[in-house]
Amino acid sequence: MSDQDFRDMTYWKATQPDGTDFCTGTVDYAAALESGEHLPALSGKGSFPGLGWYHLATVPTECVGMSWPCRLFEVEPVDDRGDHRPRHAHKVGATSVRVLREIDAHVALGPQGVQVAALIARCGTLTADEVSRLNAARGTARGVATRDATRGIARGTARVAAWDAALYAATPDAARDAAWDAARCATRDAAWALLLRDLIGQHPGWDQDAYDLLTGPWRQTIGPIHPDDGDGDE
Repeated sequence: MSDQDFRDMTYWKATQPDGTDFCTGTVDYAAALESGEHLPALSGKGSFPGLGWYHLATVPTECVGMSWPCRLFEVEPVDDRGDHRPRHAHKVGATSVRVLREIDAHVALGPQGVQVAALIARCGTLTADEVSRLNAARGTARGVATRDATRGIARGTARVAAWDAALYAATPDAARDAAWDAARCATRDAAWALLLRDLIGQHPGWDQDAYDLLTGPWRQTIGPIHPDDGDGDE
């Protein structure tokens, strides 16, 4: 990558809801946007990635270290000393960064980000009856619905963030039993598949049938998770 390419690309940073970085909690991107000042310059010593570098993503769904909920910022390197060919496909480094604007956080979850976030929020309101029915619905698909077809597809960071958020939201501290564990698996599968919905047919094994199998238990029990999914009777 040339220096000009490095400067012309769009870069992203996902932060905690308070605007600070996930890694240390000490770099305040929200405050930098408000002030218009560059983030403090770092040393750039040592190889990237590592200490002394700001880590920036070239794809909003690959902000390594993010979790949901988050905030998302468009940023740019003030210098061009970042690692132009990092070992991580979607990560570059810079020693000084300018925060340009805040972007809707859903973008960090991909094209279906609004729907993924809504599903995660719904996970937190599951009733015992819904869990029982979700568990039963998943039982009919167990051994068939699999995430294997999606492994290796893009958006790995966003998928893990959505997966974890759905799992935690679906499990009250006082209700960790077999039924809830099964329900958690169903919510994980639904969130995982929904995040990749727009990529159906673009990868071997990731087709409409695979999507329907992973999302079926949730859609049959709770309802549609995307406006184009129909009424959940699949």
